[in-house]
Amino acid sequence: MTLKELAEHPERASEKDLKILEESIRLMDQLKKQIDYTTYGVTENSGRTKDEIAKEYYMETMLLAAILEAFVSKQELEYKDINKFVFNYTDNAFIWDVPIPTYHKCLLKLCSIHLLKVEKEDTYNPTFSITDKGYTALQQQTYTSLAQTALFNLKTQRLNDQALELSKQSVQQNRLMLIVAFFSAIVAIISVITAVIK
Repeated sequence: MTLKELAEHPERASEKDLKILEESIRLMDQLKKQIDYTTYGVTENSGRTKDEIAKEYYMETMLLAAILEAFVSKQELEYKDINKFVFNYTDNAFIWDVPIPTYHKCLLKLCSIHLLKVEKEDTYNPTFSITDKGYTALQQQTYTSLAQTALFNLKTQRLNDQALELSKQSVQQNRLMLIVAFFSAIVAIISVITAVIK
């Protein structure tokens, strides 16, 4: 029975289905306790800039791709081994800028969408394994493509902001030049009038 069927018709669930659901919920609760999941004060009323949103999306997709890439050579990895791979796989300037809760949120997200699963629970160094869905995402380079697109969008958005700022400065300079030209014309007219009167 699928989760959708279970949600729509809970009365049809077998004892085995309910036990599997209970175990899944228990594992996710354990993982949530081990991994500090925060949203950095983001609420439904807190606005963020385009740059913050674009940067956050790029960070998340890059981390999701890097974590999945760690499982290319092994099906099962400890948390510390995943960290080593991600640290070596990503650019130093990028990885030093990533908040730890964002990293943990990405790991939790991969588990919650069933691309990874917790094999051995440990407070400090749990063991994760990649699922069949995870292998499919890895083979199709889904998150790698998303990370590249997110980086392109982030850079484009920043270039657009710079172009907009330059455009605003250009408009201000054009106004200043018009004012200078206007006053120069007035001075020229006054000079011609004074020359004629003399």
